[in-house]
Amino acid sequence: MIGNLASWLLDSALGNGAGPRPALREGDRAWTYDELADIVSRTSSALRGLKLQRGERVLILMRDTLEAAAAILGTIHAGGIAVPVSELSTPDDLQEYVQHAGAVIAFTDDQHEQVLDAARSETPDLREVICVGAKLASSQDFGKLIAASQPQPPAPSGVTDVCLLLYSAGSGPGELRAVPHTQQTIAAARQSFAQALLQLTDQDRILCVARLSTAYGLGSGLFLPLAVQAESLLFPAQPHSGPMFAQLRTYKPTVLFATPSVYAQLAHDAEKEGIHKPLAQLRHAVAGAEGMPERLIPRIRSVLGTEVVVGYGLTEIFQFALAGRSDDPGARPGVCGKPLAGVQVRCVDEDGDPVGVDEIGTLELQCGSLFTGYWGGAGQGGELRADGWFTTRDRFMVDREGFYHHCGRVDDLFKVGGKWVSPAELELAMTAHEGVWECAVIGADDEEGLIKPLAFVVTNVGWEGGPKLEAELKEYVKQTLAPYKYPRWIEFVEALPRGPGGKLLRYKLRPQRRRRRAETGHEI
Repeated sequence: MIGNLASWLLDSALGNGAGPRPALREGDRAWTYDELADIVSRTSSALRGLKLQRGERVLILMRDTLEAAAAILGTIHAGGIAVPVSELSTPDDLQEYVQHAGAVIAFTDDQHEQVLDAARSETPDLREVICVGAKLASSQDFGKLIAASQPQPPAPSGVTDVCLLLYSAGSGPGELRAVPHTQQTIAAARQSFAQALLQLTDQDRILCVARLSTAYGLGSGLFLPLAVQAESLLFPAQPHSGPMFAQLRTYKPTVLFATPSVYAQLAHDAEKEGIHKPLAQLRHAVAGAEGMPERLIPRIRSVLGTEVVVGYGLTEIFQFALAGRSDDPGARPGVCGKPLAGVQVRCVDEDGDPVGVDEIGTLELQCGSLFTGYWGGAGQGGELRADGWFTTRDRFMVDREGFYHHCGRVDDLFKVGGKWVSPAELELAMTAHEGVWECAVIGADDEEGLIKPLAFVVTNVGWEGGPKLEAELKEYVKQTLAPYKYPRWIEFVEALPRGPGGKLLRYKLRPQRRRRRAETGHEI
């Protein structure tokens, strides 16, 4: 097996005769596999001309364009480690990323050049910035640099050499958690996720609107399509319904990867605009990166015209660990499915012993795409044990049919009256009420310092947050779940805090709660 990931992907495609076929498309622009291989090799050559050494880190702060794909693959082709980061990063964020990763070169575009430049005064080790459409004298122009470079063979690499560094969406400011991956990761994810689960082939056209700075987006939108020699439709814009409907009509993708939030927006706007089942042509509609609300699946089916593959994945394995289609025998809305081929999964109690059916336990897993440890040995994520098992920070329950139910994060669960309460279970119950669009639940101290549920609620269209709805929701939860689980307080908010990939940033709700207490002097 070729050790350099970029060479493995592209040389395999060329060797199979894929050269003249489209590899990547961005709107009206497209690169064939031949063109992509040439540009990646030239990008690699340009980086080596800038003295990039094997194993050095290259930051990529770009929209999801053809050039962003070339920057990621070109870095790996040159023997470097690609570090894609969110395009929503601030100068302070970028300082943290550059310093944490030890990046020496950065790629950006004209929309982010100023932001990156603002961070350079605090990052002296970042010696070069390459920009698509450069306007600053301190930046190298991507187009000129590539045009002046001659293709070179790939830098030699082993299948277990780190070539990619991804920042987990669950890490917050000041506590960055970087996950390294290798060619071995992508090869295992191709076999388990792309082939065994989705049966992706070179006949597929894949539209992924998750960002390339995330494991979900990078795998689904770039590496795995290339690994099966399919065509990937890049989507640089934010995933609003109008541009997405246009993409669906024009390019007719066969597979769509998005978050549940995106599917919810598509369903809302399709219904509003009278668009009849716009996803009916899809072979697969895949939802990941956040929890799937139970009542959304029937809307995806009836309004958008498709079943949906719902999955639970981790940056640490670069793919789904659990997944299932909404029409699988025995499947129920809101359930995460069953383990993928090649992924071993178990749920254990606080002593590490397996839990029984319908009991909540901590998820542990083992698979070929599992990382080998956080960058620099740091990170407050799960625990990678010496026996090869990874203990996640997620709680799950397995039912009698073998389906896995997500019950929240280890640090999200809390006890009320000595009994465990799962925020995910409470959120699922509340969103089943017609007045609730979405909600998030955390534990909060009452006047006695005891933990009780606090819910943040975004109301549905036509509903108004206030004492009347609050009382109705509390009674509704008491009737739906065990009475001790009902939210003692409900805060009505305009939106929940989410990361670039749509993942709920639950930790951001806590500062709001503390700030409210400080202002009022009372519990909420």
